[in-house]
Amino acid sequence: MDGETFGQVLRDSRRKRRLSLRKMQLLTSYDFTYLGQVERGEKNGSVELAAVCDRALGMDGTLVEKYRRASAPPTPAPLEDEMLRRTAIKAMAATPLAFVDAEQRAGHEPQVARLEHQAEIYRHLYHGASAPADLLTLVHDHLDDAAHLMRDLSDGDLKRRVLRTRSEVATLAGRLAFFDLCRPTEARGYYGLAHESATQTGDDLLAAAALGHLAFLPAAEGNASAAVDYLGGAAQHARRTGMPIVQSWIAAVESEVLTPVHPAGTLRALEQATRLLAGPADDAVPAWFDYYSGDRLDGFRGRALLQLGRSDEARASLTSALRGLGPGAVKQRAVFLFDIAASYLGSTPDVDRACALAGDAAATLAIAGYATADSRLREFRGQIRAWDHTSAVVEFDERLGALTA
Repeated sequence: MDGETFGQVLRDSRRKRRLSLRKMQLLTSYDFTYLGQVERGEKNGSVELAAVCDRALGMDGTLVEKYRRASAPPTPAPLEDEMLRRTAIKAMAATPLAFVDAEQRAGHEPQVARLEHQAEIYRHLYHGASAPADLLTLVHDHLDDAAHLMRDLSDGDLKRRVLRTRSEVATLAGRLAFFDLCRPTEARGYYGLAHESATQTGDDLLAAAALGHLAFLPAAEGNASAAVDYLGGAAQHARRTGMPIVQSWIAAVESEVLTPVHPAGTLRALEQATRLLAGPADDAVPAWFDYYSGDRLDGFRGRALLQLGRSDEARASLTSALRGLGPGAVKQRAVFLFDIAASYLGSTPDVDRACALAGDAAATLAIAGYATADSRLREFRGQIRAWDHTSAVVEFDERLGALTA
């Protein structure tokens, strides 16, 4: 390694982990063409790049050390330096893990730690991923790596850690397959793997998450009974976790499942979700449970009320949910905007306002592809068909055309 340049070490390390440059782009937020230029020696890189790649590849500071030992690169142009600095800060914030001294590690510990570290990166990438199919490929490879590693592990703490990580990542894969890419058959397999891994390691929280997500599949097929059965299993796991927020999420999912078939049950489920969310927790909620909160409950409530024809109440809940979203929640923002737009088509329609909001949602959807939001777009377009002759709808269609051109 001493005779190699920083770029050569980066390239060799990436290839050893079977990562393409495009996958490295997903992991680091650096453009793949720039990464290739650094590897070929056409650009010098930076210590920030070295740190980000170090974390992404789990190299315990090796790349940073190599970069610092290399001859000092020329000072980049101010604009390029600022762009690279901002990109590096963003990527490093996405992976806030400290370096670990390699000499203190032994056996399979580094591989297990790397799997856990990568799971954290994937979780961060999910909410704003503009290329969900690419991220799913990366996540699928991670699951394969976990399976290979488990063959070499005996029962014990390391194996339990791999099982927990595999369950978390398999649930994430299921979400990508179902919500982002509309591939329910793939999603079913991933959620099944997540539940299997969670039960094998005795993690009720992960098991509840897997079954709760699995309920969305039969619900989408109109099979509310099967969905409720899955939620019943999820609730049993959740009650053993000592985390009311998980039970609240399951009740919120039940409200969505029941809306088309049992309005009264929907409202009871929302009341239960609200009550549970206010309850004290025995333990801290794990970082991977990042898809539910009071704001997300407002989103569930708003969607249910919208489908029940209570447009004004729905709009209030959805607007509250939208305000609570972080800047990185691009996909959910598009969904909430479409639902708010639809709320303006109630008993006293405001088609201009509805189309303006739906246009904003479509612009957001163009940034981050998301099958769930895309289905909301098709639903909204069907709802405004009666106003096709109006200027608001004509302008909306023109805006859609410009976004997809």
